[in-house]
Amino acid sequence: MKEARAMAIKRVPELAESTVGVESFPGFTKPARQRWESIPADIRQRLLSNVWCGHCRHETTITNFSGTTKGGDLLLVGQCAECRSDVARVIEGS
Repeated sequence: MKEARAMAIKRVPELAESTVGVESFPGFTKPARQRWESIPADIRQRLLSNVWCGHCRHETTITNFSGTTKGGDLLLVGQCAECRSDVARVIEGS
């Protein structure tokens, strides 16, 4: 998914350097944090564990991720839990 991260970075440059997890939200913009927290915890966990890794070629869990909103969508950018390749997850706006 290097293409997805490159596309995300091109659209949202402030995500290029951030790889901090969600626990303290330093890698989240304020709107992204608010949107993420509005999602029920069980759904958030399912979203995090259902990310495609282009390197592993299968579903994986995203780790060390940051978040921002773009065009009403929540964009999570991070790493594959298995191979540490770049992965991204888009959660469409309501």
